[in-house]
Amino acid sequence: MTLVLKIGGNQLDDPAFVSGMAAAVKDMTTPPVIVHGGGASIKALQEKLGIEAHYVGGLRVTDSATLSVVMMTLIGAVNPMLVAALITAGVDAQGLNGADRGVLRGEKMTHPAGDLGSVGKITQVRVEVIQETLAAGVVPVIAPLMLGHDGGFYNCNADMAAGAVGAALQAEKVIFLTNVPGVLHEDTPITQISAAQISLLIEQKVITGGMAVKVKAALEALAEGVRQTVITDLNGLIQGTGTVVLADSQ
Repeated sequence: MTLVLKIGGNQLDDPAFVSGMAAAVKDMTTPPVIVHGGGASIKALQEKLGIEAHYVGGLRVTDSATLSVVMMTLIGAVNPMLVAALITAGVDAQGLNGADRGVLRGEKMTHPAGDLGSVGKITQVRVEVIQETLAAGVVPVIAPLMLGHDGGFYNCNADMAAGAVGAALQAEKVIFLTNVPGVLHEDTPITQISAAQISLLIEQKVITGGMAVKVKAALEALAEGVRQTVITDLNGLIQGTGTVVLADSQ
């Protein structure tokens, strides 16, 4: 069984969450492939440097200054912090970003709502690199910085990156770990949600921003061959609960 675990950036400044996540990974019978975000830390560093954050459709607009911040944060701080937490918990782990052995390659993303700058769409995943790491009993911890086919770096949304990695690996499950227990409707988690329901709730603005990006990434992963996608929080990861996202054919 291949499992991809996406860890959201909003919780990564909480030491209790990080240690709890590492303990949960230690208890897993199948070592996961981890893809992580870092949005809160990126935003905090932008503010310290006087760089205003802009978003289009829930995606961070990435100009050259912001790209430098993203690289410093993800590669220089968040990725090694997660690896260290896993190692401390007894999980053998290795940090990677898209340029490491060219594990994530792709091109600039276009968006109908505006120019995103150096935001990338993954078109190629070197699955053999990930599989070799797993075969050695090591958990790969991937920062969603993509190496473009033009040789430049691109910022990738971590949800989309996790979906792309899961699809390339034909994973049995992709779990999107976030700070809420699933997709919420009137503050109550939805147990299962279909593509049609997602479209309706986005239209009604019940699902917005980052959660809209997350459910779309889940649907894309399902369309590309992932068997199951789940949106949940740390308690849900441990207890096996959350929102199961279903393709219309399921």
